[in-house]
Amino acid sequence: MTAMHSPKPGHAVLAKYDHPAAWTAKSLMAQSDQWIYTLSEADVAELDAALQQIKARGLQVPNFGKDEFHIPQLAARLEPYKASLDFGLGILYLKGFPISRYTKDQASAIFWGIGSHIGKSWVQNNRGHVLGDIRDEGRSFDDPLARGYQTTADLDMHTDGADMVALLCLKQAPEGGENQLSSAVAAYNKLVDSNPQALRHLLDNTYCFDWRGEEPAGEEPFHRAKVLCPVEGAVACLNIIPYILSAQRFPQVPRLTAEDLAAFDAFKKAVWDDELVVRVRQEPGDMLFLNNHYHLHARSTFRDAEEPGEKRHLRRLWLESPAWQGKRPAAMENLLRVSNTWKHPESSVQMWDHL
Repeated sequence: MTAMHSPKPGHAVLAKYDHPAAWTAKSLMAQSDQWIYTLSEADVAELDAALQQIKARGLQVPNFGKDEFHIPQLAARLEPYKASLDFGLGILYLKGFPISRYTKDQASAIFWGIGSHIGKSWVQNNRGHVLGDIRDEGRSFDDPLARGYQTTADLDMHTDGADMVALLCLKQAPEGGENQLSSAVAAYNKLVDSNPQALRHLLDNTYCFDWRGEEPAGEEPFHRAKVLCPVEGAVACLNIIPYILSAQRFPQVPRLTAEDLAAFDAFKKAVWDDELVVRVRQEPGDMLFLNNHYHLHARSTFRDAEEPGEKRHLRRLWLESPAWQGKRPAAMENLLRVSNTWKHPESSVQMWDHL
């Protein structure tokens, strides 16, 4: 845990966090056995048996959880990885899932089932999606109501709006579509040395984030949060700079200053430092779980396949981790509150074929 020393009132010296999530690319890959788990044939057999039980009971996503999706042996093996996902390295990468044996809906049900053992589903948008689709919908960032995951665009380092974000790759693009991961805790530590003024500015200031049309009825079209916020033993990040910039369209939002923009640029430089960035191109069947408080993620632009059935397609979970209850920043608690106002009927999960 970091220590704070105060040489003069109001100007505590910023100290680095000694935390497992403050990894570099080199140190993370040196610990690959701590966050990469390859499913064995016994694991796959247990997942398949759980799927068959779900099918026999006529259950579909989102109408079942961990109590119905029985994977006791795999769950026990994943428990230390889950603990590290919550308060350790903050990453879990599952490989070895033979997705070619399953339809999209069957693979999605297994992904949902595994996710239910990590945390509770967190609604992702005001359409009520709890198992989102990451695919090109032909939209553009020029549309103030569009989300980046609906495009083929290069997505800058950002965080999502939940404790955990998880991605299952159903189909990968022929070219591009690589994920880049970076530790916000490590970026914080870099700024302690390289630009403490910018770091202090981010810690001290609250910004308005555009709801992009998803605000609850009767509430402002933006919400307020800090980009960096201390949490127990580390720092949490809520970094969606394009939404801060687009919130400037509202006259009641305070204007961003040159110091604000300089602080954003300094943090971006730290996050994209070559020492910190880990590049992961998910192959079909790979499942990535990421602690959204500690980490940012990005995506390179991609060239999609021509055939509709072969186009790049990932499924996304946002998860509420029980371990983070009472520990997440106030702004994230507010996002959880709002997400709970978004209804999620059965139609909130797109079905692509038949189980």
